[in-house]
Formats: sequence, C-alpha cells, structure tokens
Amino acid sequence: MKAAAVVCAACGAKVRRDRVKCLRCGEKLVARQEALPPRPIPWTTVGVVAGCVVLGGFGIMLTGRSPEGTTPPVAAGILAGSGTPAPAAPAPARAAVLAATMAAPAPAAVAVSNLLAGQKAYASGNIDASAQRLQSAVDANPNDHRALNDLGQVLIRGGHAQEATQYLDKAVQLAPDSWTYQFNRARAYAQLQKWDQAIQGYRAASQLFPDDYATQYNLAKALQASGSLNDAIAGYEKAIQLAPGQSDFQLSYGLALEAAKRPQDAAAAYRRYLELESESPEAEKVKAHLAELQPAVPTKGTE
Repeated sequence: MKAAAVVCAACGAKVRRDRVKCLRCGEKLVARQEALPPRPIPWTTVGVVAGCVVLGGFGIMLTGRSPEGTTPPVAAGILAGSGTPAPAAPAPARAAVLAATMAAPAPAAVAVSNLLAGQKAYASGNIDASAQRLQSAVDANPNDHRALNDLGQVLIRGGHAQEATQYLDKAVQLAPDSWTYQFNRARAYAQLQKWDQAIQGYRAASQLFPDDYATQYNLAKALQASGSLNDAIAGYEKAIQLAPGQSDFQLSYGLALEAAKRPQDAAAAYRRYLELESESPEAEKVKAHLAELQPAVPTKGTE
C-alpha cells in the first residue's frame, strides 16, 4: 500500500508523506498537507496553470539550490521578505535614470576639474572667474587642501582677506606641514593687522623652511608692526643674510634701526640701499633723508 501523499509548501509537488525532503526542489517538507483528490480543470485555465508551473520550476532552479550559507537572490519586482510585488519603474524611466547615473561625473572629478580651471583663470589674471571655479572645487570636495589654499590666495588678492582666513585655516589644519599654507595664512592675517596670528603663522612657516628670505622678512615686518622692535631688527638681519641683494630689506632695516634710536646703523643701511637702487624713484628721497639724519656724512652719489 502506497504512503499517503503530501504537498510541498515550496514548489507544490506531490511527495510521499514518509519523505523528509521534496524530490523536486530539495526543500525540507515543513508544511505537510494531505493531497487533495484530483478534480477536473476547466480547459480555459490550463494554459495559465501550465505557465505558472514552468516559471515555478525555473525559480526553484535559481533560488532553491543556493550555496550553503548564502541568501537566495530576490526576484526583481518583489519586496524582500514580504512577497508583495514592488512597483517597477517603466522601462524608459529606468533607462533615463541609468543613463544619468553613468553620465554624471564623480564629485572628485568635478573638484579636480574646477581646481585646474580656477588655477588657469588665476594665471590669466581673471580673478573673479578663478574665485568662482575654486569655490566650486571646494564645494565638491571640502577637504581638498589645495583648493582651499588656492581659493584663499585668490580672495586675498581680491581684497577679501577676512573671508580667505576660513579656507586657509582649514588648509593648514589638513596639511600643517605645508610651508605654503602657513605662509599664505600668515599673510592674510597680516593684511587684517592681526599681528599675533600673523607672527605665529610666519614662525611656523620659518620652522618648515628656515632659509626662505621672504618668510624672514615678512616675519620681521609683522614683529615691527606689533611693537617687538628688537625682534624685528634681528629678523631683518636674518633676511638680509639670506638675500643680501634685496634693496627693500635694507630700507626696512634702516627704518627699524632708526626707530630703535640707532642712527649710525640706520645710515649704513640707507647707504647700502642706495648702492643697490641708485636709480630708483625712492633713491632721491632716501638721499634727502640720509642728509637730514647725518649732515656731516656725505651721501654716496652726491659728492
């Protein structure tokens, strides 16, 4: 006598009651029901039922035999775990979304493109266009210290030093070992006459690049503006040592020495300036001032 049949809950196959797994799909027989006696099926529904059986068979082949420990893939259009058909987007809409996704450039690429365009505009002298493109680069990648630094420089040149500091502060925060970023931020604070921040920045830049005469000179100017006259004189001397041919260093040095009540040393600095810049527009003014400072000492070029 044959064992009574049950219906597999997974694929609907009739399986003997005494079996543990379905012979068709291999699933464990968890929902065991007595097979109903066959009844006539109207001919009008045969095609539909047959189609469902075939599609069900393919579904079992794809999902019922998944590798051990993996989750069978969910068929498209079905919400996972619910068995409820998900609303599918029309084919044209899906194609448009896919095309837009593939065509849209990545944010990093947008940032680099705007950075290069901003640098090119700056090199050509178009400050407004440069600022716009560099701002777009920062918006696309807020942590790109190159774009932050470049935008800060452009804003300084455009007379917006206060606005520049927020970008230069972040550039220094992201790359504190960059001499360029430290120097540019210090320059922004110097324009704002915030001498403590400027001095701090120039000193940080000097530690990173001790032999840069521009850093030493700007540090000396900031120190003098803050009232640290002796430190400023030492800074000018170091800058002159690094770049003895820079005439403006001699002029600033002379002014600092004169402010420190050292007229003889100041006169020597002014004479050195005149040796380097005898034909400059400032030369006549320096000669006149030197004559007032030391009337008994002849000025070179006036004998």
